[in-house]
Amino acid sequence: MSTSFGATLEEREALLEAARSIAPQIREASDEIEAARQLPGHVVDLLRSIGAFRLLQPRWLGGHDADPVTQILFIAELARADASTAWCVMIGCDGGLLSRELEPDVAREMYADVDVATCGAGFPPGTARRVEGGYLATGRWPYMSGITHAEWVQMNCRLSGGDAPSTGPPFIRLVAHRDEVNILDTWKTGGMCGTASHDVEVSDLFIPDERSVAPRPPNPSVAGDPLRHPAWLLPKHLGVALGLVEAAHDEVMELARKRVAFRGALRDDPLTQATLGETAAQIAACRAYALSASDTAWREVCATGEMSDPNRVNLRLAITHVHQECQDVVERLYAVSGSTALYSDRSTLDRRLRDIHAMNQHVVLGASNYAAAARVLLGDEPRAPFW
Repeated sequence: MSTSFGATLEEREALLEAARSIAPQIREASDEIEAARQLPGHVVDLLRSIGAFRLLQPRWLGGHDADPVTQILFIAELARADASTAWCVMIGCDGGLLSRELEPDVAREMYADVDVATCGAGFPPGTARRVEGGYLATGRWPYMSGITHAEWVQMNCRLSGGDAPSTGPPFIRLVAHRDEVNILDTWKTGGMCGTASHDVEVSDLFIPDERSVAPRPPNPSVAGDPLRHPAWLLPKHLGVALGLVEAAHDEVMELARKRVAFRGALRDDPLTQATLGETAAQIAACRAYALSASDTAWREVCATGEMSDPNRVNLRLAITHVHQECQDVVERLYAVSGSTALYSDRSTLDRRLRDIHAMNQHVVLGASNYAAAARVLLGDEPRAPFW
């Protein structure tokens, strides 16, 4: 690294090797994860053992303080084994972003065990009412990925009535302990089944001031701690898509070497050959774009404390484009694999196809973000979430 922030190359390689070391056990548990619709305790223990949930935590809390490229590569290694597990790590390590917005003493108390996971819902369907010493939160939040193993739950709330500020967004983020919320069993989906992205509900739950976070502008100055920039919430999604698609390609390559179909050996089929070659190029381009856009933006924030609009747009375009390309690649690989892809006991392709489609339904990953990026390039407002 050319900056004093983030992981060193040696630290990065150690993290990647740790992820690779537990990947076979995660892969072995993938059917159990999907059937349970959550990460089993033994998988969570594996992740904690390699410090997966402390990936973004600052060094002063005992975290890895990993830069975005390291985050993406680490999560990709886990996604090669199981996308739901990688997604839960991608969300669960957000505690490292939260701790930077809290008073240090509060962060140290909440993350005395730095290996606990955090979850949260991005948009504010709940309300918060100001009371002495804190807020009363009421509402129901969907998509709380990892809620079954997370320790802390972030809930974005709209400030009610006269509690809203005269200027600025009328929102506040409140942090509850998992034991304080009611978990509703709602995550019954065809893809990303193991993420336990259930709804949570609270009614007049008191959250003390020290566990409240006021909204910040989308592009603040963060000199001295580049991971405080809110843009870093999103690029780590790239690791889930990249690891998933790389593993799918590896599987079809191995299938082509061995399988003989009605039309002959799969490896000799021109359509199979063309598909494998073209998709290999697509994957390489996706990986290059993901890492280049993330690293360029990271270096700018490290150097200046800010992220320019061109880098912010390029980063969001990379996130959108890589996910759309990965979906196309998995669809093509599934199609060329023939009937083998139908059997869940012989292939992971069916699950990976369902997972990439489910993943791309997320509001920050879908194709609508192309238009939001174009609006910014044209000098307009993005009119889209998380910009």
